[in-house]
Amino acid sequence: MGQDYDLQNVTFETLMQLLEIGHEIEFTYKNKEYFISNFKDGRSLILNSEELCDYTHDNNKFVQMAKIDGMTIEELFKKHSDEIEFGTIF
Repeated sequence: MGQDYDLQNVTFETLMQLLEIGHEIEFTYKNKEYFISNFKDGRSLILNSEELCDYTHDNNKFVQMAKIDGMTIEELFKKHSDEIEFGTIF
């Protein structure tokens, strides 16, 4: 079973591929481990068991709504991908 994405090379495109497939994603940014859930209520961004945004089933809305340090996930993965490391992909 091959994968068409490169987890060593963090990009916004890879993130969107993983979200579209339905994966839950752990990633580290500035020494904090974040979790992107995929629950029946939708996706949320979680840090230390705290939900950082409302749930949504729309991946495009999610990456524009969820924020870290005042930046959307979309902006973070596009402009600071060199500071992000993927962890476990569920």
